[in-house]
Amino acid sequence: MGRLRAFHHRGCRVFRWQVNVKQGLKEGDSKDRIIASAQQCFSEKSVDKTTLSEIARRAGISKGTLYYYYPTKNDLVFDITGIHMAQITEKVFAMMETGDAHPTWEEVLGTLFEGLLGSKTRSRLHLYLINESLSGNPALRGRLESTYVQWFQLVQDGYLRMAGGCPFPDGLARLLVAVLDGLVIQSVTCEDRLEYRKLAKVAASLVTGIGCGTAGQSGTGGA
Repeated sequence: MGRLRAFHHRGCRVFRWQVNVKQGLKEGDSKDRIIASAQQCFSEKSVDKTTLSEIARRAGISKGTLYYYYPTKNDLVFDITGIHMAQITEKVFAMMETGDAHPTWEEVLGTLFEGLLGSKTRSRLHLYLINESLSGNPALRGRLESTYVQWFQLVQDGYLRMAGGCPFPDGLARLLVAVLDGLVIQSVTCEDRLEYRKLAKVAASLVTGIGCGTAGQSGTGGA
């Protein structure tokens, strides 16, 4: 799905999500077509009803080429969700690096919520992976567990950048990720559209209440 890599920015260690990419045949062209075709298929029907053969046919490549990059559908879904996560985290961390104009917690969390929950297809892919891992797929469950550890690290890194040197509250990362998981379920099962900004406002109050009081709430709490 991807992994965290550490970079240094303004004297701070920053973690960024990067998708693992295999080296191989016409990598940029073939992988891009596979991923684009898979996303189209997944948006038109459920992941369960989409076959790798169908994706290969729509991408205009042989099944052998697709299997070279993605031996199983789970591998493909993991890569797509990893790409989504990379795009979202890049956007969120870019907000934190805009010079002297520090964003508020509400702005950061609003961008995060909208990025993660704004697409039902993206939410369905995440729920598909969870369901597969709970249906007797220990390898997938291990990969998901590793992914959650990486998400916890992303939350901690973002908090430390926003909180201006305040210590990271124990348990906050798990709490926020659990909230996101619950909202993913709601975004798929409920007809009402989630109001990201209202949710972000409540979540921002929770974060500042657990952590450094008003750090980052007024827009001046970044480091």
